[in-house]
Amino acid sequence: MFERINKKVKGFFSSQRMKTLALMLLVGTTAAMAQNAAGDYSAGTTALTTVTEEIAKYVPIVVKLCYAIAGVVAIVGAISVYIAMSASVMVA
Repeated sequence: MFERINKKVKGFFSSQRMKTLALMLLVGTTAAMAQNAAGDYSAGTTALTTVTEEIAKYVPIVVKLCYAIAGVVAIVGAISVYIAMSASVMVA
């Protein structure tokens, strides 16, 4: 029984797929280490600074948009309250 399992395991690890997978894992790990081994993160820092500045440009626009939406909601609410109050005065 163990011989049969042993043959299957040997056949599984000696297949072309497993060899290819092992090679891909080795190359992928080496590439990841090569990117982090430099220690110079100035490109990432510059990118984050640029993104922060670009987002900061949109903040006043978003604030004005929120004020406009809030104003429309307030006007619609006020009109609906006025209509409700004037209808109740007519009934009484």
